[in-house]
Amino acid sequence: MTRHKILIIALIVSLAVNLAVLGFTVARWGFTPPHIANAIHISPRWAHHLPKERRKELRPMLREQFRRAQAQRPLLHEKHQAVRRALAAEDFQGQALDKALNELRIALEGSQRQSHAAFSQFVRELTQQERKELANELAKKRRKRDHKKPTD
Repeated sequence: MTRHKILIIALIVSLAVNLAVLGFTVARWGFTPPHIANAIHISPRWAHHLPKERRKELRPMLREQFRRAQAQRPLLHEKHQAVRRALAAEDFQGQALDKALNELRIALEGSQRQSHAAFSQFVRELTQQERKELANELAKKRRKRDHKKPTD
């Protein structure tokens, strides 16, 4: 084989490999749901005791609750960052730390209120038997969480 033919074959193979990699990258980027979409399918701990069909019925409410909780995460992150900045400041000021901690507490209290309201709304949708099962589930000692992908 001549050098010219070897070069053409190498270029064709290189082009094919590059197109395959590009195709896989585009497919993964374009067709993989974002991280949040995967997390929406994870029922909260207090919904795990329900049968799969019942969770499907309640999923729209759980998704909305998840979206509201996700919307608060940037605020909480910002408040945690403010506390870290106050701690690490070159010219440390106790008042600045106190203010950052107070703002973090207020944000956390708002998040907790929202979480409690979501739990209350969820429980109102349950039957009496489902509420009893939930009470029993919540009273159980928590085992180590397995981090396997959820089946629902």
